Amino acid sequence: MRKFLLGTTAVAGAALMGIGVAQAQTAPTVRVGGYFEFTGGYIDDSLDANAVTVPAGGGLPARTVNRDKVDFRSDAEIHILVSAKAANGLSYGAQIELQVDNVVGSGSGIGNGGTVDTDEMWMFVSSPTLGTLQLGDQDSAADQMKVTIPGITQLGISTAWDEFIVPAGDGTRYLLADINDGSDATKIIYLSPQFFGFDFGVSFAPNGREGEEFRSPQGTVLQRDPTDTIRNELSGAVRYRGSFGNIGVAASFSAMRADAQESNVALQDVSQYQAGANVTAFGVTFGGFYSWGKFGGATRGAIASGLGNSTNWGLGATYTLLGVQIGAFYAEAERDALGALPNRTQTVWGLGAAYTLAPGLEVFANYTNVEDRNITTSTATPGTLVAGSGRSRDLDVFVVGTRLAF
Repeated sequence: MRKFLLGTTAVAGAALMGIGVAQAQTAPTVRVGGYFEFTGGYIDDSLDANAVTVPAGGGLPARTVNRDKVDFRSDAEIHILVSAKAANGLSYGAQIELQVDNVVGSGSGIGNGGTVDTDEMWMFVSSPTLGTLQLGDQDSAADQMKVTIPGITQLGISTAWDEFIVPAGDGTRYLLADINDGSDATKIIYLSPQFFGFDFGVSFAPNGREGEEFRSPQGTVLQRDPTDTIRNELSGAVRYRGSFGNIGVAASFSAMRADAQESNVALQDVSQYQAGANVTAFGVTFGGFYSWGKFGGATRGAIASGLGNSTNWGLGATYTLLGVQIGAFYAEAERDALGALPNRTQTVWGLGAAYTLAPGLEVFANYTNVEDRNITTSTATPGTLVAGSGRSRDLDVFVVGTRLAF
C-alpha cells in the first residue's frame, strides 16, 4: 500500500477511558488500498425458465424465453486508512471504504457503472491494555468476533454465487447467513484486549441507518421514525483463540437483539444467537456454526407475532498447501410458516479452490448447489406460498474469477 505523510508536526492523541492527552509519537499517515475483482458465472436456475416476456410485434406473437446462463461481473473498493500512534502507546485513526456500484438511475440507461458510495466508514481509538473503541458505520461486535464455517476466496453460503441470480418470490436471494453484521448502521463498538485467549465485544446502534441519512429529500421522514427500521440494536460476543501444540482452536458465542419497527402487522422483536468453532492442524481447518432466533429472511428482519425460531447451520473444511486453498461446505436453513403451511427450507453446498499467483493476486473457481423449498410471498408474514413452480427453486452456479488486493 502507498503511504502519504499528512504532516511533519506532532499531533495530540485522543483520550480513552482515563488516558490523558499525549504528544503524538507519529504523525497521522494515510494508506490507500482496496481490491478489484472480476468474475464469470454459469447459472442454471429453475426460476430462469420462461422468465422473460418478449412483447408482440413485427408479425410475431408475444412469447416467453429463458434467461441467458452466462454473465460477467466486476467489483471494486478503494480503502482509505488513516493511522497514528501517541508516545503513550495510544493508537487512533479512521477507515473509509468506497465501493464502486452500478446503481440503477445513476446515469444513462439503468446505470453507468461508475457510482461511488461508502461501504463502511469509522474512526477508532485503541489501547493495548484497555481495548479498542470504534465509532461510525462498521460491522457489529457480534459479526466482527464470530467464528463460522472456514472459507476461501468467494466460496461460502452467501458469497459470489448469489450475485448472479434473481430474487425469489419474497425478495430474498439467499436465506443462509451468519449472525448479522449490523448492516453497517452507525454505531458505537467496544472490543476488549485478549486475556488468556479470551476477548469480548459489545456494540449499539439506535436504528438501522448509516451516515448522514434522511429518508426523504425534504427531511419529513427521518431515520429516527419508529416506523423506519429496527431500533436499539444491541450486539455482543465472547471469543476464545488458542493453540495446543500444533492444533489451533477458535470458538465464539455471539448474540444480538433489537426492537421491531412499528407496523400495521404485529411484529416480534428481533433476536439472533450464534455459536461457532474451528480447529486447525496440518494445513486443514474444520468447523462450523449454529444460529437461531426470531428473525426473517437471511437475518435481522422482524417477523410476525406467532412465528417460531429461524435456524441456520453449516459445516465446512479448507486445506492449504503451497499457495493452493481447497474448500467445501454444507449448510441448511429453516423458517417457520403461519398456520398449516410447510416450513421453508434451504439447503446449500459447495466446493472450490483458490490459488495465489503473486502477492495480492488470486484466481479462484467454485461450484454451489442450492435447493429452496416452500417459498412464500413475504419474509415477515409468510402466509401465502408463491404460486406455481416459483415455490421451489433449484440452482447450480459455477463461478471463476480473479481478485487483486492492493
